[in-house]
Amino acid sequence: MLFGQKYGSVGRSDLTAIMKAGESPLMLVPGGFHEATITCPGHERVFLKSRRGFVKYALRYGYDLVPCYSIGEADLMSNPQGGWGWRFFLNAMSIPAVLPWGFPLLPLLPRRGVELVTGIGPAVKMPLIPNPTDADVKEHHQRYIAALQSLYDRLKVGTASAGRPLEVW
Repeated sequence: MLFGQKYGSVGRSDLTAIMKAGESPLMLVPGGFHEATITCPGHERVFLKSRRGFVKYALRYGYDLVPCYSIGEADLMSNPQGGWGWRFFLNAMSIPAVLPWGFPLLPLLPRRGVELVTGIGPAVKMPLIPNPTDADVKEHHQRYIAALQSLYDRLKVGTASAGRPLEVW
């Protein structure tokens, strides 16, 4: 989590304290280890279907959600695919199940010549709902995913990713 010029934990107690205090701006990256695990050149993927906690906190404390996306980022590194069950299990144990391979001679460096296009979409306004229900969270989670899809569709035009769909896992 990044807020202002500070970094912090995304643990429940830390996040709650920061949001109660109204720290702004606040940046959360919801994909985590799972998103790194599913990253694959030639595919644009986000791990969001089961990531609803950030929406619940946004509703509870009245934060808007701003979709951001970098097209081409997945092409910077190769990462073995498959074995999702055990890899997601390792991720849940805080062991990142990724094996990135970028530049041939120095594999931890990203590949050269990859076109990156980063965009920031308009804020998805969230109502203040102190005790959001599961239905509230699901509704606004869908709104966020739709906004991210819209941003992706605008960004991909004229890029190497123009023919790629955004895969929401």
